[in-house]
Amino acid sequence: MRDFLPIIKTFKKKKTAPILLAFQIAVTFMVLVNAIYMISERNELIARPVGVDIANTLSVITNLSDEQGDLVNQLEDDLIALKSIYGVVNVAPMTALPLEGWGSYLDVRFDPDEEYVASSGYFGSNEDVIDTLGLKLVAGEGFSASDIQTTELNGIHKSAKILITKALAEKISPDDWRAILGKSIYFNKEPHEVIGVIERLQNAWSSWSMVEYTVISSVRETNHSQRYVIRVEPGQMENVIKAIPEVLLIHANKRIETIEPLSEIKKRSYQADVANNQLLTSVCIGLTIITLFGILGQAKFTINRRIKQIGTRRALGASQSQVVGYFMLENAIISTIGVVIGVLAAIILNNQFVELLSITPVPVNFLLFGAGAIVLLGQLAVAYPVSQAAKVSPAITTKG
Repeated sequence: MRDFLPIIKTFKKKKTAPILLAFQIAVTFMVLVNAIYMISERNELIARPVGVDIANTLSVITNLSDEQGDLVNQLEDDLIALKSIYGVVNVAPMTALPLEGWGSYLDVRFDPDEEYVASSGYFGSNEDVIDTLGLKLVAGEGFSASDIQTTELNGIHKSAKILITKALAEKISPDDWRAILGKSIYFNKEPHEVIGVIERLQNAWSSWSMVEYTVISSVRETNHSQRYVIRVEPGQMENVIKAIPEVLLIHANKRIETIEPLSEIKKRSYQADVANNQLLTSVCIGLTIITLFGILGQAKFTINRRIKQIGTRRALGASQSQVVGYFMLENAIISTIGVVIGVLAAIILNNQFVELLSITPVPVNFLLFGAGAIVLLGQLAVAYPVSQAAKVSPAITTKG
């Protein structure tokens, strides 16, 4: 550390280049820490379990036609036909699909005239919904066939028995989420009895802060555009997809809009998030490379300017390791100054992101890890030019 004071004196004499490099490191650190933290948070959101057996579940959107008679009979015929396909575990009608980006939501109340206590996504289905989606019932019971009601439209307005997610139960009954069982909650001014709690089921909107708050009602709808979810045996997805048109398209007025695995629906739901992560990753890589080249260029410039000084130190007895130590310490000081400024700037920038984007603040350990990584990368960047400087011969002092 005996070189510390001489290095500081050198900065005072020729300060422009070190200041610019420190500023570049500060900007790089500020952007990288916030960008990488945003990427990691978004990756965690994308990786959240949906609550469904995603790998073995697909959706079918078809139609129920007035020309073919009673819609309820058509719904039953579709369910029988789909369940008959080899490889199908179970089938259930759904008013919407998890992460589809389209559906109904509601405000939960304990009394129709009180303020709502939570907002939630809504699905209507039948007694097969738990088995079809592969849901885990953690309290209470599922629907029985006698619980199921059928309506053509707006099943959300019918009083019925319901299942809710554990996250919603904890929100509306924080002291004891199991206490909600057997009680009635209100939405659309109608009472709905909670008979079961499922561990997890994300609703239709992946970007919604209440995506984990979901209600499943025992009301199935017979719409002209009808959704079914189908759970298949592992390895049978392609065979089932090929067989669906054969069993459904049995008359001229029947059509199929889409046949799609739920994994594709999830992928599409997070498409914008994945694209943003890729963009931020590219920016991080580019900025890191530019900064490393800046540190490398500054080191080479400094060393080339001090060739005779290095030779003089070597002639006075300085070893190669001492020369290396001097320039490594000099770069470490510049990098540390830049990182300190960058930490302060990163905190300020992150506070703005917290207010504007409602993200969580960057943890202190994340800042410390980033600071250490930037300093280490800076040291690696100057390793080669510094090793060349250590090979300068003392005889260079006699030239010129």
